[in-house]
Amino acid sequence: MGQIMELPEVSYLYTVALIGMTFIGFSVIVMLLRQTVGRKLRTFDALFAHVYMEFGLIVTVAALLPPLLVFWGLPPALVWRASAGLVAIPIILFGLTYPSRRRKAAGEPTPLYVWVNVALVLLMGLIFLATSTGLWPMRSAALFLSALTAFLVFSVGTWLRALSLVVAPT
Repeated sequence: MGQIMELPEVSYLYTVALIGMTFIGFSVIVMLLRQTVGRKLRTFDALFAHVYMEFGLIVTVAALLPPLLVFWGLPPALVWRASAGLVAIPIILFGLTYPSRRRKAAGEPTPLYVWVNVALVLLMGLIFLATSTGLWPMRSAALFLSALTAFLVFSVGTWLRALSLVVAPT
C-alpha cells in the first residue's frame, strides 16, 4: 500500500474545522437562551439559527475536504481544486436562495445590508469556483485557505451583527 502524503496546511485546516464546530454550538446556545428567558421562537429566529449552522457546517466540511481527498491519493494541486469546487457549490447556492428564504421568514422585503452580505457570499463562492479552475495552480492552497478564512470571519461577523435582531424583545 502506498504512503499517503500529508498536506502541510492540515493543522491549519483542523483548527478552522474546530472553530466552525464551535460556531455552530454558539448559534444553538443563542436560540436556547432566547427561549430560556421566555421569548417565543419566531420563524425568523429559526432561519437565523439555521443559516449560521449552515455557515458553520460549510466551514467545517470545507476544512476537512482537503485532508480527506489526500487519503484518496490525489495530487495536492487536484486536492485544492476539487475542494474549492465542492465548497463553491453550497456557498453559491446559499447566496442565490437566502434573500427569498429571509423574505419569507421575516415577512418583509430584503434590506439593503442583506443584499450587500449576499453579494459578499457570492463573491467568496466565485473565488472558490475560480480556484477550482486551476487558473492559479501555484496559489491554489493559499487561495483556498484565504477564501475559507474570509468566509469564517464573514460568518462570525454577520452573526455578531445580526445577534441584536434575535435577542431583541418581540
